[in-house]
Amino acid sequence: MEHEIIDWLNEEGETIGTIDKAIAHRDGLWHRSVHVWVINGKGEMLFQKRCADKKFYPNFWDCSFSGHIGAGESSKTAAIREGCEEIGLKVRENDLRFLFTFKEKLVWKEIKSFEFVDVYLIKKDIDEKELSYQKEEVAGAKFFNLKWFYENTQKPEFFPHFEEYEMLKEYIL
Repeated sequence: MEHEIIDWLNEEGETIGTIDKAIAHRDGLWHRSVHVWVINGKGEMLFQKRCADKKFYPNFWDCSFSGHIGAGESSKTAAIREGCEEIGLKVRENDLRFLFTFKEKLVWKEIKSFEFVDVYLIKKDIDEKELSYQKEEVAGAKFFNLKWFYENTQKPEFFPHFEEYEMLKEYIL
């Protein structure tokens, strides 16, 4: 079993130690993650399809790419790393526009994910056929029209980031 060490946070978002990600998810302990949304020049948003083997929301459409922020790592560094790892996208620091941080509590079967999520936006034209996917994480990616997406966010195939979707409207519509 691979161990991923992350910062352990209190409910105010202050670091109180480090912990294995698996323990944080087992016990519902606060930690940090990053979500990055890619929007192209046509106003479409890139979603990744989580692979069928994921333990947390398998086969759901999720943000363009995301991941946990390693212990002592900055969210921008994590975003750059995750873009490359998950979808093969080379991300530069100045591509990332920080939007907001929010607290998200999600429970799926035995996993309790309590996260402070840093949300970023990248405005860039990308050909999804040129992306390469980390097979343990991502089955594919697709651009969705924003109007259609916001009319369909409640569909069960979309990851339930409902609060985040509402907060994003201010920046992307």
